[in-house]
Amino acid sequence: MKDSEKTLLIVLAGIAVIVLSFLYVMKPNWEETQALKAECTQLQDRLTLLQQKEARRDEYLAGIEEYEAAFQEEMEHFAPDLNQEVTIMFLEGIKDNNEFDISTLGLGAPEQFYTLGTSGADTSLAADGTATADPATTEAATTDVAATEAVVEDNTYECYRASFPITYSGSYESLKDVIRYVNEYEDRMTINSIDIAYAADADLYSGNIEMKIYSIQGPDRPETSMELNEIETGAENIFKGEGGSGSSSATEGMTKYDENDGAAIESSYDFYAMLNAASSDVSAKVVGQNGAGKEASVISNSDNDVTTLTFDFYEKDGKNYCKYTLGSSVSYEAEVTSAEDIKLLLQSSARKNDDDKVGLKVTIRNTTKLPVYVKVAGDDSVSPRVNVVSKSGAVKVY
Repeated sequence: MKDSEKTLLIVLAGIAVIVLSFLYVMKPNWEETQALKAECTQLQDRLTLLQQKEARRDEYLAGIEEYEAAFQEEMEHFAPDLNQEVTIMFLEGIKDNNEFDISTLGLGAPEQFYTLGTSGADTSLAADGTATADPATTEAATTDVAATEAVVEDNTYECYRASFPITYSGSYESLKDVIRYVNEYEDRMTINSIDIAYAADADLYSGNIEMKIYSIQGPDRPETSMELNEIETGAENIFKGEGGSGSSSATEGMTKYDENDGAAIESSYDFYAMLNAASSDVSAKVVGQNGAGKEASVISNSDNDVTTLTFDFYEKDGKNYCKYTLGSSVSYEAEVTSAEDIKLLLQSSARKNDDDKVGLKVTIRNTTKLPVYVKVAGDDSVSPRVNVVSKSGAVKVY
């Protein structure tokens, strides 16, 4: 072998040694060095951030104390739960106003709508504000994370709300008092909607109020414990209190037409409302006063829908009157001629088909000294046309 060839082989062997050294020795060392430099940069950034925070430790601690106090103050405006005591105390406050009657009350089931707080392990923040995983995996670091998660879990609160609709009647002043009472109630409660109907002759306001009551439940908020010794509980009917037109004494002894479920009213009544299919030859809804020569008392409409119908029985100038209102505008006032009681017949009929939508939402209010007996007759057994949504005073429905 020539000397030149030997020299070439030696050069090639040297190059091979250099390449292999770079691939298997120098490159891994270089990559490891770069990774350590990047890790050191992250740790240095974290150290700088923590040192900045440490310099303002007293300021942060004071801020935490301030905001914790403000947070707890806001929490006091929410009930710790939605149990029966909360409802009873709320109703007791409304009952203090004797001119405001609640004829129907809805108690919605509590629903969770928000979780107040956070959960999960803590993350580190780099100097630029981006989240980075803490590379430290020491036992102390693991313990700190576990402790942080425990604190977060203990400070998580579940937020609940429940609907609270009522149907009411009362004076204008009492309505304002109740709205003020709800707005100023010690636990968080809102009025979502309110509708008001006014009977000028009786100077009576009525309608519906839909409210929502809220609560925040958490491990450091024990359930409500209230003493109800001074409040009567266990009543047969919570809508019948002491006194007033809505009291239990108002309908006590009203058994005159109990035989055959008020069937006698179908042949002898003072006022009536008749419902027919929209496709019939007569009006779908007809309301009036029974008796000869009472044609002028009849009001009606032929709308194929559900319409409101209100009967107001009241006393004026020593006489009893009935004002019935169909829909929002058509009404009639008639003097009550009966001296013993007032009988109202709601004569319905079976529906013709699925397109037959005729119906009535009936409200009956009685402030006279006479009892009012109501008979619903001939209604559709599957899809009733008549819905007595509210009644107050001495009113009995068959």
